Amino acid sequence: MLPSGQAQLVIPLHESPIHWAAPGGKVEWHSWTRGVIHGPQSRYYVAGPKPPGVVVGASFRVGMAGAILGASLDELRDRHVSIEELWGYRGLDLQERLASMREPTDVCRALEAELTARIRRPLLIHPAVAYALRPDAFATRVEEIQRRTGYSPRHFIELFHSAVGLTPKHFYRVRRFSSVLTRLARARSEGGARLAEVALAAGYADQAHFSREFRELAGVAPSAYCPPAANSEHHHVVAAPGKKASRLVRRRA
Repeated sequence: MLPSGQAQLVIPLHESPIHWAAPGGKVEWHSWTRGVIHGPQSRYYVAGPKPPGVVVGASFRVGMAGAILGASLDELRDRHVSIEELWGYRGLDLQERLASMREPTDVCRALEAELTARIRRPLLIHPAVAYALRPDAFATRVEEIQRRTGYSPRHFIELFHSAVGLTPKHFYRVRRFSSVLTRLARARSEGGARLAEVALAAGYADQAHFSREFRELAGVAPSAYCPPAANSEHHHVVAAPGKKASRLVRRRA
């Protein structure tokens, strides 16, 4: 699972354990059931084979998850927190209610209603963070963005880190990396792409810089990147998928 800069909520509608492992040479498996919040990831993590069953989830817009989850995003960075730990018995009750429903549309509506009810209002993002998250800001140096906000470097980083879960510099790296994944996943489905051209289009200094950063964030070289589909660019297949697979029901929050 490759970093996107976003937090994810995943609730399986079954009680089989789902496994994950932190990045690194030695794989140490952990497991969770009933539901988990994947905080913003600074690099990849490993997901184990999925048990059969239905899963519902939400991918939160950058900077907005804290208003729903009830936690500062910097506390969730690189963590995988169970809904029981975050929401207590109400999290477990939510999973049980969703698991009792038969229709996917009913599941999505119930989850949407729950998340909407949890929104802390007024739903405002700090102006400095909102400015730094504008689409055209990613091509600008962090120092220049910070200067335009009028805040000191330390204060600006603290505001951004609390709302997004990553520092501005690392978040911009992840966003640039994500744009590369989109290009590579689409190109792979169409017959491939020249890595040098992809690196140049994304704004990397050269192909060596691109390869180093890709390895750091994805754990593999760009040439080894293997998405399961053009629209699953943040998934990298490291082993042949088994015969059993989960059915995913998603709704963007």
